[in-house]
Amino acid sequence: MSVATITPKEIETATGIRLANAIIGRDRYPRAALDKSEEVAIETVINTGLAHLARVAPEVYDAILRPFAGAKLVDLVKIFASIAKAQFPSQKPYTFPPEKGKLGIAWLFPQAIKWVATPSDTDPCFTSYKNNSWDIDITAGTPAYLFGSADKFYYTSKTPEKYSAILVLYNGIVEIGSTPSAQQFQLISDTKSVAPYIAEPMIEVPLNPQKNIYLYPTQMGALFIDHMTGIKWSFMPARTGTATIKILGFVFFEYDFYPALKWVA
Repeated sequence: MSVATITPKEIETATGIRLANAIIGRDRYPRAALDKSEEVAIETVINTGLAHLARVAPEVYDAILRPFAGAKLVDLVKIFASIAKAQFPSQKPYTFPPEKGKLGIAWLFPQAIKWVATPSDTDPCFTSYKNNSWDIDITAGTPAYLFGSADKFYYTSKTPEKYSAILVLYNGIVEIGSTPSAQQFQLISDTKSVAPYIAEPMIEVPLNPQKNIYLYPTQMGALFIDHMTGIKWSFMPARTGTATIKILGFVFFEYDFYPALKWVA
C-alpha cells in the first residue's frame, strides 16, 4: 500500500513558512490523514495558547504568527501533526485532552525536551537545559546547546508507547532577562553540517521597552525534530551566567509519554 508523503518545499508552499529541515538533510516525510475531530483537538491547543500569547507578549505573537505574508501557522502545525502520526509505530488518533492509547499535542515545555534527568542512547534528550527548567548555565566563549551536546545528537523519544516529536516555530526562540546571551547559532543534523548563522546585530534591543524579552530570528526556518534524525542546535554565549531561553513550539506524543504531571528527577 502506498504511503502519502510531503517534502519541506511543499510544506513551505502550502504555508508560506520557511523550514530548516531540507537544509539539514531531510527531503521527504510520510503523512497520515487527520479526521475532523483530530483537527479540532489540534486547533484547540494551538488557539488557546496563541490567545494568551497575544495578551502577554503581542510582539512575540506577531513574530511567530506572521513571519511571511499569508503564512498559516495552524496549517503548519497540523501538517507536522500528521507527519508525527505517520512516523509513530501505530497511527493512533489525536484527542484533547489526550486519552489512553491515543495521541496528544501540547505547547512545548521543559520536560518534553528533557524527559529524563540523565540522557543516554536509550533516552537521547541531550541538551544544555537544566532539568525541569528553561534555564541554561552559560560561559562566554563556550558553546551551549538548545538541542544536543558537544558529542551527542538530540533525538525525540523512541520508547514504545512513548514516542514523541517536536516542532519549533519560526522565530520561536525567545530569551527573557536583562541581557541577551548570544548572536551566533549553528544548526546541524547527523546527516548534514552547515555553517553558523548570526541572529542579527541589534539583538540587544528588546521587543518592548517595558519588557526584557529578546527574540532570536530563526533564519533557517521552523524545525521539526523526530526520533529518526539527530539534531545539534548550539549557540555561542557572549556572557557568563544563566540564560532563560524559551522555545515556542509543540510536542506531539503517544499518551504514555505524558500521562500525568511530569517532573524529571
